[in-house]
Amino acid sequence: MTAVTRQAALTGMAAYFGASVFWGMNVPLTTALFASIDPFWLAFFRQSVAMILMASLLAFTTGAAQLRNPISHGRVLIMSLCISAFFICYNLGLQRTNTITAAAIMAGSPVYGALVGRLLFRVRLERGFWGAMVLTIVGAGIAIWGRSGASGQGLDLQGGEVLIVLAYFSWAIYTFLSVRWFPVEVPQLRRTYLTSIGALPWLLAFFFLAQALGWAGPASLPMDSTAWTYFLLTAVFSTATGPVLWNVGVSRLGVNAGMMWQNTVPVFAVLIAAVFFGVTPLPEQIIGGLVVMAGVLYMQWARMRG
Repeated sequence: MTAVTRQAALTGMAAYFGASVFWGMNVPLTTALFASIDPFWLAFFRQSVAMILMASLLAFTTGAAQLRNPISHGRVLIMSLCISAFFICYNLGLQRTNTITAAAIMAGSPVYGALVGRLLFRVRLERGFWGAMVLTIVGAGIAIWGRSGASGQGLDLQGGEVLIVLAYFSWAIYTFLSVRWFPVEVPQLRRTYLTSIGALPWLLAFFFLAQALGWAGPASLPMDSTAWTYFLLTAVFSTATGPVLWNVGVSRLGVNAGMMWQNTVPVFAVLIAAVFFGVTPLPEQIIGGLVVMAGVLYMQWARMRG
């Protein structure tokens, strides 16, 4: 392996690691925000703040000309629709199923990504994919089994499970389209900004439609300083920085590796909840998390070895 390739692999791993940590942080913070902010409105409001941050950073670092769209607006709207569908389906799915069932469905993220790549884009699976997938799913299963026994919850279908699967399919489609439709020279920050600003009209339309159907409450702001802190943390790191790091990881290591890294999100969610919210992780969660990380690292090792 050349030095350039090795450096790209290490950069991709660091980017995926950062995105997974920020998205793991998003789980307990967003759960707390649901107590005071409607999920439909939260998705639009948080994406708006993240878009402003990305636009400011992009204009400051590379110039205002980089805010212009270099590809067709139709393609940006399609990718933005995929992002919006992910946010809406993910939030509604979490609300309409228990955490054990949701975790079990999320453990299949490598499979969802592989299916999208193979069926829609004819993408070949990378070296080490199947071994890594087995390890990540087994590790997630260990953690889910331990949490199920401790909480008394089981795998109980409540209607939101299909929405979570659709969310992961939407995110995978967006990722593949971003790689194929943006020219190689377009920076990852610019790609994320363009698709984020394109997601705003979709999210706003979803919010008004949900209100008309009686599914969403009124638009509101965080209720106190703690809620504002949670909101800004998720807007800056989970909504703005996380997707940029994800796109950097995709550009270096590919989509299949990213789908493996998505299985570490619950691991980091548990660790962050333990450190900042006093939630004690179960032994099975720790063991399962280590097995998941082993699967992710195995795929990276197989890639570098090849």
